[in-house]
Amino acid sequence: MVDEGDRREGVLPDEATATCRALLELPGIALVGLGTSMNCLCGVLPTPENQQRFADLVDEVERALGITFRFVSAGHTGNLHLVQKGEVPARFNHFRVGEGILTGTDFSTWAELPMPYQDTFKVYAEVIEVKDKPSAPDGEVGPDAFMQVHEWPDLGVRRRAILALGEIDLRTSSLKPTRAGVTIVGASSDHLVLDVTDAQPPVRLGEELEFDTLYPAVATGWASSCTTKIVKTVASGAAAPQP
Repeated sequence: MVDEGDRREGVLPDEATATCRALLELPGIALVGLGTSMNCLCGVLPTPENQQRFADLVDEVERALGITFRFVSAGHTGNLHLVQKGEVPARFNHFRVGEGILTGTDFSTWAELPMPYQDTFKVYAEVIEVKDKPSAPDGEVGPDAFMQVHEWPDLGVRRRAILALGEIDLRTSSLKPTRAGVTIVGASSDHLVLDVTDAQPPVRLGEELEFDTLYPAVATGWASSCTTKIVKTVASGAAAPQP
């Protein structure tokens, strides 16, 4: 792996040739390619310019070592919009795509992807409290349970629902309520607070609410030991099952 600017994993470009030379001398190791990663840590977006820079580096290493790499792994879902436009170097032959396949989205660029479904993952959680409450906090506001400081506009008294779901379960900021009129207020470790004043139909105590997901919620929820996973298969050409 080569760090082309996002500052996650990989050697720096000027270290690539020496590192590959050292790897080739190790017993039991087959060096089959170079890879790079973008917009995972710092959010540096793939562009035609930085992709070409990586392709030029691959050519440089191959010439220096007299080898041809089997794989040039140039990115992931965030690169797909450039693939669609034909704006990736011909030398690229491998992408590590997760989000685009799993959810049909690319939330880093919001590019339109030719995926047939974007509702393959749903989240359900039980309503454990419904009450009318003032929307503004009462008292001096400091950091919340996750060291974040928020501003809370005074919207008057609103009807709120609490769900048995929180940040220990998954990334709640990547959830989108499917019921009309429901919005997310915030979350703590194990409680998700919703504004359900305008919900249609009204939210009732004890029912389950449904959410669409973005990739961060899928990734964290699937890895969490606190969530129950249910997989439903659909025969080819059949309609998607109802929850």
